[in-house]
Amino acid sequence: MPKRLLDRCQPDSIREFRAAARQRFDDGLALSVAGQRTGAIYLWGYTAEMTLRAAYLSFIGLGETTPITQKEHLRPAVNQGRLLGVAWPPQGEFHNVRAWAELLVTQRASTPDAAYSPSFGGDVQRYGQRIGELWREFLRYHRNYAYAFEVRQVREAAEWFLVNSHAL
Repeated sequence: MPKRLLDRCQPDSIREFRAAARQRFDDGLALSVAGQRTGAIYLWGYTAEMTLRAAYLSFIGLGETTPITQKEHLRPAVNQGRLLGVAWPPQGEFHNVRAWAELLVTQRASTPDAAYSPSFGGDVQRYGQRIGELWREFLRYHRNYAYAFEVRQVREAAEWFLVNSHAL
């Protein structure tokens, strides 16, 4: 008998986040083409979140396949962001794309010889902010219908993160 879907999930890891981000981006494209705009935005928000999380955790030295937990990795990342001055609201804190983008840029800027160029760092923050303005994980509970320009903005931002994930 085949294993059930949930039983086939691998532990969260940088590798798993990166692979899932690519899949969720493609899923979002399919939903967008089918006219399911809000569903597309919902998945693209997760694309950006997972890409930024993977980039941050990789930057601080976590291995590609190290299992990621809230207690050992995500909570300390949020706390580090707050220590560095990132405005990180408690509501949906592990899903805040804007805050993950700011943490990544700020952490790299405070590490010798690791800062992004000003234009690239600005892009990371700008695209993180754009998604942060249009996406929250609680979208799944609402029936709102996204405007076409909102879909385009979130798709472009999520795609930017995927295309540039190697440089994050």
